[in-house]
Amino acid sequence: MITHSVWLTLYKHLKKLLLSFFLTCNLTAIHAQPTLVFDPFIQHLSRPVEITNAKDGSGRLFIIEQDGLIKIWKDGHVIKKPFLDLSGVVPHGKEYEGLFSIAFSPDYKQTGFFFAFYTTRNQTTVISRFKTSKSNPDSAIAGSAVTLFSFSAQKGNGPHFGDLHFGKDGYLYIMISDVSIPGVPNKFAQDGQSLFGKLLRIDAKVSAAPYYSIPPDNPYINNDMVRDEIICLGFRNAWRWSFDRKTGDIWIADVGEDRWEEVDFKKAGKLKPDNYGWPCYEGNAGFNTAGCAGRNNYSFPIFMYPHNNNTGGYAITGGYVYRGVAYPSLNGYYICADYVSGNAWKIRSDGSDAWNISQQNNIPKGITGFGEDEDGELYAATLQGIVYRVQSAGDALVSTINKRFFLPCK
Repeated sequence: MITHSVWLTLYKHLKKLLLSFFLTCNLTAIHAQPTLVFDPFIQHLSRPVEITNAKDGSGRLFIIEQDGLIKIWKDGHVIKKPFLDLSGVVPHGKEYEGLFSIAFSPDYKQTGFFFAFYTTRNQTTVISRFKTSKSNPDSAIAGSAVTLFSFSAQKGNGPHFGDLHFGKDGYLYIMISDVSIPGVPNKFAQDGQSLFGKLLRIDAKVSAAPYYSIPPDNPYINNDMVRDEIICLGFRNAWRWSFDRKTGDIWIADVGEDRWEEVDFKKAGKLKPDNYGWPCYEGNAGFNTAGCAGRNNYSFPIFMYPHNNNTGGYAITGGYVYRGVAYPSLNGYYICADYVSGNAWKIRSDGSDAWNISQQNNIPKGITGFGEDEDGELYAATLQGIVYRVQSAGDALVSTINKRFFLPCK
């Protein structure tokens, strides 16, 4: 017969064993420096620039190709018929033109609405709303498009491009580039009456033209010098930005011009009127300060890197904060990459006012965009036609142990 004292001893040993396991698990997830692995996941695409999901429980991935097709990865393969075909609307083979981004409405399962950011063959930038077929959820209705914004190319500059995301507040956030071309100066990003070089925030749940309204808490709504749609100014080409799906924080990767690439950060829920400085500043370095305000009027990047192949690059591609479950050591890291140099960075708060930043070399070059699936797993697309699954080399053993003992390490 096992006495009470024996049971107590066994309990203490079991408790100690479980505590040891959890501590080991947590240390693996928190303190070990993860090594990124880019595993080819989908191949033989044509110029993919973005990966996203509809948050509808279908498990599908939507892959945006710059030349106008939106393709669906479903049940282990890419469906032959595109979800939407805009190849007759957008130009083909252009570096800064085409289809760039889509965003599914938070009520997509009920309405079928999604939004697209693209440029047309006459160099007009368009942000439109489309609707998905009720009879075929894998097919959008091309003729359902209604236009929210339309901008003609500016003289001396090309068409504008950007990126769309819905926030936790249900509003649509739109980043529009200022189309700065080296040697052709402009101050669009500091002009409050221009939407170029800005982050916009709108209520897209409007059934009649212009198909959007202004949220009542937008920061410039009572400022006649700045358009009501704007919540942030001073971006050059932040065409890849994202929300942290857990916190709602905004991470913005802005492509520089002469010397610096940068990552900007905006805390969730803070709609104060931020100005990120371009073209007065490139990163935190003065660029064209004529007529600009003092430095304390601008928000400066949390991270910037120089134009070189060793410690930097020449064109940043913004990513996401990893919030998946397959690779716990990546949890909380913001991951971004340089399109040219093949360098990547992992950025994570140190818990105070500083950031832990590490560089990794020799990742795939030509990354045009990152994306998440419904579970928060991370993907990266390259212009060469490959979508990679972003993984962590140090998590294989941890993942195996977690599955075996049903003890998630988060």
